[in-house]
Amino acid sequence: MTSALVNVRDHGAVGDGQADDTAALRAAVKALSGPGAVLFFPPGHYLTDTLYLPDFVTLRGDSAFGYQEAGGTVLSPVKPHMPRLIDLNGRRGVRLEGLTMHGRDLGDDMTGVYASRATRQEQHIVIDRCRVEHFTGSGVTLNECHVWILRHSIFMSNRGGGVDAGTSFDGWISDCMFTANGRFGLCAGNSISIVGCRIEHNAEVGLAVNRHYTMHLQLCGNLFCSERGPAIEILEGNVRALAITGNTFRNSARDQAGNPERDCHVRFIGTQGLTFTGNALHVLWCDNPGTGMILHRLTDSVIANNTLFKGATRELIRDLGEHTRTVIENNPGSLKQPDDIDS
Repeated sequence: MTSALVNVRDHGAVGDGQADDTAALRAAVKALSGPGAVLFFPPGHYLTDTLYLPDFVTLRGDSAFGYQEAGGTVLSPVKPHMPRLIDLNGRRGVRLEGLTMHGRDLGDDMTGVYASRATRQEQHIVIDRCRVEHFTGSGVTLNECHVWILRHSIFMSNRGGGVDAGTSFDGWISDCMFTANGRFGLCAGNSISIVGCRIEHNAEVGLAVNRHYTMHLQLCGNLFCSERGPAIEILEGNVRALAITGNTFRNSARDQAGNPERDCHVRFIGTQGLTFTGNALHVLWCDNPGTGMILHRLTDSVIANNTLFKGATRELIRDLGEHTRTVIENNPGSLKQPDDIDS
């Protein structure tokens, strides 16, 4: 018998954080009636092998998570030798809502949610009100996905990145947190809008891009805080037509003292068609970064009307030149002094 609303407990799922619920959860997935069906997880901790889903269904739980605390519904891998917890390879129209996916730091390179475009169709994958944490790979890997949304979610303490969307395109990210991940908070690809997010405490860089693929990236109204490397780092390749406006950067490059190439809030090398305007760069209660911006070999770009109030400790802008048709002007600021503890 199939149903539009399937409760995993009705198929024998225990959700006590000890029992292997794989068989029950897979049976519940089979019971879904088709497009529009909902798989409901009451509060509990469900251990499972990889879940494979059909198109146009929703997995729904009780979000109820805090900054440090998991939510009411938690899904975790039952064993270390799994490539991923949820597999959306080739899937379309799948929603993940209100779930904490906790990797338990198992395995060597396990991904929380993996999605890819096996066909050439738009997918419209949505992750909403979820918490994805403690996976040994990236929390979410979007491999050449086409049309997807991440919102109201936390991607935290994953050994790889929070979200790896470096080969994906046509994505929307809003009101999310990317926190304390082992590599990057977020790696972005083509035609992605990132609005109202907090990106902080990530080990290598806050926002990375695919240097061979990225274009039409939009960032507006985000806060970058206390990254251990640069908040944004774009290296020479084929990166073009980016708009970065109205963001705040503070206390970047916490682990980069003595590394002049990366001791900065932002580093733009070889970017084409970059607009970096109306941003605020600041140092608060610390002595990093040494440099506000590092700029080199920009083409058809504008770096203007940003503020660097106590924006760095040694130099506001390191302009290495070799630009083509590029404007760098009107970026006022001041250096934070060593004895200034209240900035």
